[in-house]
Amino acid sequence: MARSEKSDVTLHNFESKHHPQLKYVVRWPSAIPGEQRNYKRFTTKAKAEKFQFKKEIEVANYGRKAAALKDREINEALWAIGQLASYGVTIREVVGGYVARHEQIKTSTQIDEAIYDFIDTKKAAGKADRYISDLRARCNRFAKLHGEKTFAEIDVATVERWLEGLKVGAVTRNNYRRVLSVLFKWAQKRGYCASNPVTETEKAKEISERVEIFTTGELRVMLHAAPPELLPFLAIGAFAGLRAEEINQLRWEEVDFLNKRIDVKASVSKSAANRYVPIFPALLEWLQPVAKASGSVAPINAYQRLRAFRRQLEIEDTEKPRPAVAWKQNGLRHSFASYALAKYDNAAQVALWLGHDSNKMIFKHYRERVTPESANEWFEVLPKKGTNRENRAA
Repeated sequence: MARSEKSDVTLHNFESKHHPQLKYVVRWPSAIPGEQRNYKRFTTKAKAEKFQFKKEIEVANYGRKAAALKDREINEALWAIGQLASYGVTIREVVGGYVARHEQIKTSTQIDEAIYDFIDTKKAAGKADRYISDLRARCNRFAKLHGEKTFAEIDVATVERWLEGLKVGAVTRNNYRRVLSVLFKWAQKRGYCASNPVTETEKAKEISERVEIFTTGELRVMLHAAPPELLPFLAIGAFAGLRAEEINQLRWEEVDFLNKRIDVKASVSKSAANRYVPIFPALLEWLQPVAKASGSVAPINAYQRLRAFRRQLEIEDTEKPRPAVAWKQNGLRHSFASYALAKYDNAAQVALWLGHDSNKMIFKHYRERVTPESANEWFEVLPKKGTNRENRAA
């Protein structure tokens, strides 16, 4: 065959043991630069020549289009080739990525609108109310700045800049990063974005900070000053280590005085798992005078009442008298973990009481170094003698 240029449409004899009926093959250049030539096989030369003629017209027309390019277009192509040369990519790769990204945008959806569906999905999956509230709050904060964009428009740099702009500590930043990753993973499953840009962002380095715990003296002041309706909330936090939201949803039917244990249901647990927490003697002493047969352990508007009590507690009372006690964030849970670990010397057991599947969280977030002697004192903080339900209510 005389014609051998790769831009030509060629016809060759073809032999195949598997397909003996096919005698000829026509090859022609791909319309996509860099790809291998296309081909088609035929049983007769007449059919092959007819197809070859058709393809020659198409290739000729394609060449005319290329020849008709304006100088400006040619210069732009040459400039683009020069710019990309040092990066080892071609115009085709860049354009392919651009087209794919914008095709994804067409099928994507606006972030602020999708958040409603995202939250509904998590509710349907039976996630805890506190977890749902955390998702909603953090996602909505991201949507304040980027809500009108689609998921496909958000890249790694955009997420990085937003996280940096929060101006928060490492732990809080990582919590926002975690929630955003859950959101984009959900969006990726729905086909709203091709990948999850959050996973490629830098995770902030968390430096373990010393947790704050209450002293035995501070606990004694707190419990003796507490109003009857808040006493169970505070005592369970101090001697059982339940999370605030777990106590807020706890019912008296789940406080088993006979077997001396608290049944924390999976529906209220952050870890979505059932667990039992023992009622130690000190907790029993504090709960029995104010216990009820049924109903919620926490009073109505528990958090509002707690905030008012904390403000009151932080001011010295010269009439009682009693010293001021500075409130510590998550102080009761941190205190329980620290004193229980020192008293029982069993990290795995304390982890189960706290609702963790390993003791790693205890050493990372919940534990402060205390002596066994001070731990014994903590679990021996008892009501004053003669205290009962009637005189406490008075």
